[in-house]
Amino acid sequence: MFSRIVLAVSAALILTGGAALAQDVIQTRKAGFDDFKKAMGEIKDAVGKGDLAAIGPVTDRIDAFAGKIPTLFPPGSDKGKTAAKELIWANFPDFTAKAQDLQTSTKALKVAAASGDKAATGKAFGTMADSCKACHQRYRSE
Repeated sequence: MFSRIVLAVSAALILTGGAALAQDVIQTRKAGFDDFKKAMGEIKDAVGKGDLAAIGPVTDRIDAFAGKIPTLFPPGSDKGKTAAKELIWANFPDFTAKAQDLQTSTKALKVAAASGDKAATGKAFGTMADSCKACHQRYRSE
């Protein structure tokens, strides 16, 4: 009888701990995406003002976050207050590829901005925004 109680309590603690861990990762990824949204606004403003030198550090922030995106969606983090669709976990290789596309387009934006070519930078920014949209359309509930 005692072993059943210990087993039941242990299972409850594991499940509760898993739920808490899922909520922590959800909060972490929400904070990351909030900063990402802010960074996109900073880039848009910089492009509009022609302040291309300001874009490099912002793209570094986005690139670092994009590299972490797949780790912010571990199994079980689809429960709770999240806009993540279950399709992420069903098609994780494609989801990961989309995060890599974001990194690639972010690096291209940094190169374009460093060149000083405003038109190329604007185009690269559009490409990066399209990579965001591709992931959101497939994997995020609005």
